[in-house]
Amino acid sequence: MKIILFFLILIASLNSNGQCWSKISAGDYHTLAITVDGELWAWGDNYNGELGDGTTINRTTPTFINNSSWQEVSAGLSHSLGLKGDGTLWSWGRNGTGQLGDGTDIDNPIVTQVGMADNWMSMAAGANHSAAIKSDGTLWAWGSDEYGQLGDGGTNTAKTIPTQVSSETTWKKVFASEYNTYAIKQDGTLWGFGRNNVGQVGDGTTVQKNMPVQIGTATNWSEISSGRYFAVGLQTDGSLWAWGDNFYGQLGDGTYIGKTIPTKIGASTDWKIIACGAEHIVAQKTDATVYAWGNGQDGALGINNDAKFNTPKQVNILNVQSISCGSLHSLVIKNDNKLWAWGTNVNNQFGNGTNTSTLIPVEVACPTTTAISFQEAAKSFKIFPNPVKDFLTIRNLPEMSIEKVVITDLSGQKFSEQTSNFTLIEVSQLPAGMYLLQITSEGRKTVSKFIKH
Repeated sequence: MKIILFFLILIASLNSNGQCWSKISAGDYHTLAITVDGELWAWGDNYNGELGDGTTINRTTPTFINNSSWQEVSAGLSHSLGLKGDGTLWSWGRNGTGQLGDGTDIDNPIVTQVGMADNWMSMAAGANHSAAIKSDGTLWAWGSDEYGQLGDGGTNTAKTIPTQVSSETTWKKVFASEYNTYAIKQDGTLWGFGRNNVGQVGDGTTVQKNMPVQIGTATNWSEISSGRYFAVGLQTDGSLWAWGDNFYGQLGDGTYIGKTIPTKIGASTDWKIIACGAEHIVAQKTDATVYAWGNGQDGALGINNDAKFNTPKQVNILNVQSISCGSLHSLVIKNDNKLWAWGTNVNNQFGNGTNTSTLIPVEVACPTTTAISFQEAAKSFKIFPNPVKDFLTIRNLPEMSIEKVVITDLSGQKFSEQTSNFTLIEVSQLPAGMYLLQITSEGRKTVSKFIKH
């Protein structure tokens, strides 16, 4: 059996190296990614548990998190959201304003389901808030409402669980920035709410909006991306529009003057993919060429320069299928599913094992460690009951042997360790709360979460 498992691991490792990534999301200082097989990986800053690996340890290379058919991920400032193929929504990381949607304001380094709904279809993580749309067309938001970014009418009160935004049922896509939320309806109209001190809502004013307001009259919006105090939108005719703060030229209109309504970027109508960092934009045209503009500090634009530019400048990279930007760095997945990065890397957000920044795109190797060893370990053990009051039972399937069992809290504080008698674990002495059960088997670890009543 062990020989068979070895070859499974070897084969999976080879496949992993050849397949690499399908989706990427850059937070300010951490990165989330999904492989072509639907596995979730993460790396970079992990101070608040935003990587979801059960720790608060920074990771310099891609770290396997979960293999449960992930479809989308969204990295906020210090929290993360993920959407699975079964329509369930998951969150982890910082939770000081309830942005995880679990009913608390306690940070959580473990990937945890948001409620019980299984009909989520679009989601977005802002700095300290989250938003999502269900398949019934309803829009929901939670977390900080400091500037009205939850769209609930002006209470400015944080919400720790998903709260419906208006009673409308025609929402299609949602996007979030630091203090704003934007959404596209099924009729192609664009709506925004939240902070508006420099016109970032896009409604022609600089007055804060606590409820969704329509941005212009266009009915052909297809995608939106937003930075710290600005946003950029793509229309179905391939035209690109931007509004809000323009201090670094991030609106791309050749000026450094802010705009309170969507303003067209040049005359091109062949834009295809867009992504905003805090103060810069990266976009690709239909001919596979990539452009960047705005704040080039630390090489965020990838054009071998750290200056700011107020018109699109071509990046020396082609054939991109996905783009995501962090505070001062940019990540792209090319058509061959390989990852490239540029800009600041001081928090290891590239995932290449270094903290070296770069002014030009560099390739990041696919992870050489496959997730199958963790998968096999996870399949080999079942714990019950959960929640538990007195005794936790570990059912060991015959493939693997247990070497050690450790119980910690979510911060990593150890409460118990056993190296024998693994069948029954007494937990009656633990205070009520959430804990991690770490099982070491044949040199590999698997982590399960349980609740003590």
